[in-house]
Amino acid sequence: MEEAKESFTFKGVAERLTLGVTRILENMPGVGDVRLVEREPAEKRSLLSWEQKHTCILPEDLRDFYLTTDGLTLTWSVKLDSECVPLGSMVVHSVARLCPLLQPVSLFSLPSAPSLVDLDWEEDPGSGNAPSAGSGDPAPHFDSRSRIFEMDPCGGNGKVCLVYRNCTAGVLLVL
Repeated sequence: MEEAKESFTFKGVAERLTLGVTRILENMPGVGDVRLVEREPAEKRSLLSWEQKHTCILPEDLRDFYLTTDGLTLTWSVKLDSECVPLGSMVVHSVARLCPLLQPVSLFSLPSAPSLVDLDWEEDPGSGNAPSAGSGDPAPHFDSRSRIFEMDPCGGNGKVCLVYRNCTAGVLLVL
């Protein structure tokens, strides 16, 4: 009985953590095998250790997330010709795997190969060509002015990142 209550409680927390995505996926025709991996909460000392190591204070909502579950993995499949084919994945790394996004240096890359810094440009704000972070906030920069931590590699198709803007070396960062 206690085990069933605990499972029910986690399902409610998982529903809130994923903003209802799990329920929506489970109710979609053709979608199946919706799996949410349960993880133990992160220990406060591991959060403090991360913050000290990276001289960054985690945002309160992300800290609360990690104190609820140390990361998240949600996957789902779709049925095609009576075969289940993996379709989607949503991942938030554990706090221990929340690492700085570094530009890989390869001996084999071309000198003209684009990098994250190449995505960073500044235009006249009135021109409408500048990248926007919304609500009047300046867009983050992909160089030494920002610290970027990868949260989800998106299967190699992109990245979800935690970004601290306007960094100064050796200064504690707060979002």
